[in-house]
Amino acid sequence: MRNCFTILFLLLSTGLFAQQKDTVNANATLTHATVYYGYGTELQHELKATLGNGIQHLVINNVALQPDANTIQIYCPENVAILSYYHRIYTKPVIEIPRVIPVKSNDSIVALRKQQAALNNRYQINEDIIRRISTLIENNFVTPDKKYINSDELIKLSNYYTGRVKDLRMELYDWQVKVAEINEKINEITKRLSELPDPNQKIEAPKPVGQLILEVMAKTAGTVDFGVSYFTNNAGWIPSYDIRMKTIDNSLKIAYKASVSQNTGLDWKNVKLSLSTSNPNQAGSLPVLSPLYLQLYVPELYRSMIQAKPNAMNNNAPQLNEVVITADYKKMNKDLAYSVNTVNASDLGNYTNLKESQLNTNFEIDLPYDIPSNGKAYNVAIKEEIVPATYQHFAIPKLDNDVFLVAALNNWDSLSLMPGDANIIMDNVYLGKSFIDPNITADTLKISLGRDKRVAIKRVLVKSFSKTTYKGDKKTETFTYEITVKNNKKQPLDLLLKDQYPISRVKEVEVTVGDLDGAEENKELGILNWTVKLNPGESRKIRFSYTIRYPKDKKLQEVR
Repeated sequence: MRNCFTILFLLLSTGLFAQQKDTVNANATLTHATVYYGYGTELQHELKATLGNGIQHLVINNVALQPDANTIQIYCPENVAILSYYHRIYTKPVIEIPRVIPVKSNDSIVALRKQQAALNNRYQINEDIIRRISTLIENNFVTPDKKYINSDELIKLSNYYTGRVKDLRMELYDWQVKVAEINEKINEITKRLSELPDPNQKIEAPKPVGQLILEVMAKTAGTVDFGVSYFTNNAGWIPSYDIRMKTIDNSLKIAYKASVSQNTGLDWKNVKLSLSTSNPNQAGSLPVLSPLYLQLYVPELYRSMIQAKPNAMNNNAPQLNEVVITADYKKMNKDLAYSVNTVNASDLGNYTNLKESQLNTNFEIDLPYDIPSNGKAYNVAIKEEIVPATYQHFAIPKLDNDVFLVAALNNWDSLSLMPGDANIIMDNVYLGKSFIDPNITADTLKISLGRDKRVAIKRVLVKSFSKTTYKGDKKTETFTYEITVKNNKKQPLDLLLKDQYPISRVKEVEVTVGDLDGAEENKELGILNWTVKLNPGESRKIRFSYTIRYPKDKKLQEVR
């Protein structure tokens, strides 16, 4: 097979366009789909077409509705040349068949059934006559007055009744034939009525299908193998995880899954999947730095800029706000229908091949999948691995009044993880959702496993040790906080406790740290760390303080 476009324009002057162009139809079979992270997929088709000698049109059915025309590749043997091609969306016209009931069809059935009843009545009468004659003969021709008939009369009666029975049986046969004919006519009319369309039934409009229309030239007639591939945006995948833990051995198992959705217009049936971590929709051009200019902030100038460009800024906004945009990874997961993989999770590694390049990672799955073209997300199991992890409780009571259980993974970079939601399951009990973000530079990946309600924590401002004083043109504020932790678990607790004090960026503001109760201090960031170990039922109080001194005619503002 080769790319036929290499000789596309070499045949334009051959004079073969004067030949009769026949049309050949062929159905393409989807064999492989490379689905990209986020959205986008490359589809590969195979087909066979019976071509004649010369130039003809080849209509390839069952391709995507919206392929990227610039990415379409068609492969064929050396003896076939592709002269031109285009894509179209084709919808079969709706053919409405009116329900026409034959004239007086019901009346005809009624009349035939009346004839049938009359024939059956005559049939029964003749049967009764024959039965009476038989009875008379069996009684030796005894008359009603118990007198025997003589021989001459017997012969006459015997001949008469024999002929009469013969005539009656011929009549019975004729009536049986007529009844059979009537039944056949009734069945025929009934069948015709049953085949008529239901006037109340709605006729569904045919679904549109994608087609590739090719103008090809074949040197010889015969069956030809073609290959078609292209890129389309109407599909994609995002990762998701199941994190399973057991309290007995503290093991951690990560099940790597993919939420795949597609709306290409083709139902994927028995298709081999490849899941790529790359995104071809992202620009591949190198970034370029532009000059960065500074000027002094002038409120009047700023207001005039707003008035001059009302469409560019919000006139009602008192200031410019920072806008943070985050990816919504839950959007595709909300309509999860079912997992289309029926293989045991422990065996998934046998069917998934990991291929890494300099720019991306591909998960090639040897199992065929069925994914309908309905835009819904379907779970595709990728692999499952048991990874070494260490567990620790974590708390920042300044921000949250709960204690979290955290798993730390050391060799996480070998797992080829992607950002995605994670279901947390402990001892086969669903605990909630977390989020895995491998886009970090740290050696350890920390995964929040959820809130541990069996550990109580509280942070309060100790007013008796907090005060405000004035001296000269300076104002001094002292803050003292107390953190109480209690272990209500039946197991010992290893807790990493965090808090902070403010950092001054100006000379007029002085920050002095007081007693930190043994905290590990990051002076550059003002972060305090305590490692707290508690036995079951044990509690501990931690107290720390700091002092801020600044001009009394100024106000403080926290900046993050």
